[in-house]
Amino acid sequence: MAIISTGDELVKPGTTIKSGQIYESNSVLLQALLQRCNATVRAVENCPDDQHSLSEALKRGIRYHVLIISGGVSVGEHDIVKSALLSLGARIDLWRVAIKPGKPFLFGQAGSCAIFGLPGNPVSTFITFLQFVRPAVLRMMSASDGELAPTKVTAESDVDLHNEGERAHYLRGRFENGKFLTVGRQESHALFGLSRSNALLRLAPGELVKKDAVVELQLWD
Repeated sequence: MAIISTGDELVKPGTTIKSGQIYESNSVLLQALLQRCNATVRAVENCPDDQHSLSEALKRGIRYHVLIISGGVSVGEHDIVKSALLSLGARIDLWRVAIKPGKPFLFGQAGSCAIFGLPGNPVSTFITFLQFVRPAVLRMMSASDGELAPTKVTAESDVDLHNEGERAHYLRGRFENGKFLTVGRQESHALFGLSRSNALLRLAPGELVKKDAVVELQLWD
C-alpha cells in the first residue's frame, strides 16, 4: 500500500503552523485504518498541489498494489489528481458517488495498481474509506463475503433526524445503551465529533427518522 496526501496548505504535525495552513491528519488516519485491515503500508508522501510534484509522486505510488490519494479529486482549481492520473495512462473507472460526506471519490487502475482517490476533508476520507476502500482491500486479501460487511446493530434514535438532501447521508454518533445519539457537528471537516463517535447511521435521501424509532447502525472499534 502507498498513501499520498495532497494540498499546499498541509504541514506535518509538530511543525509551527502559519496562516492558511492546517495539520496533515489524513495519512495518519488512513495508516491506522489500514493497519486494522492487516494491510502493509510501504510508502507515505505529502504532496503540494503542483502538477509535476504530483505526477512524480503518483509514478512512485503506482508501483504498489494499492495507492490511496487523499485530496485533489474534486473540481476546484487545485484538484488536479484526475488529470495527473490520466496523463500517466491510468484508467478512471469511477468518479464521484452520491453520498454525504464523500461525493468526490475516485477509483481507477494503473497496470496492476488499484487507485483510490478520497476527498481531502478528514471525515469524508473516513467515510469513503469505510464504505469503499476497506471492503475492496479486504477482498484483495481474499476475505470472505461475511468478513467484508461492517458490524451492524439496531438502536433507537435519541432525536428526530431528517436528511433533506439528495444524497445518502452518513451521520456520525455514539451507540450507547441501545440508543444512537449524533455527536458534534456533522460537517465533513469536523474531526472532533468523529473522534467521539463509534457508529454511523445512513439516512437515505429525504428520509425522516423520528425520536425513539429503531434504526440500523454500522459500528467500528
